[in-house]
Amino acid sequence: MKKVLNIKVLEHTLECELSDGKIYQYDMSDLLFSEAEMEQELKNPVFFKKAFIELGAVAWPNGYEIHAETIARDGKVISEKAS
Repeated sequence: MKKVLNIKVLEHTLECELSDGKIYQYDMSDLLFSEAEMEQELKNPVFFKKAFIELGAVAWPNGYEIHAETIARDGKVISEKAS
């Protein structure tokens, strides 16, 4: 099971280092068009930057989470540690 180890928060994009040794870029700009209640606060850039790591996932103070498996599946690999 993959875990998020480090995150860098950009403007509606995350750069996440996962336990698989890869760094992913995860674009969340689709949130700007979402009507889902939990995603409303994430539209605010100040709130979006409050992302933190909790139990191996990216989380926000409102309880919204993105799991490492989702980041690996839907994100773009931008760096990989040499084996």
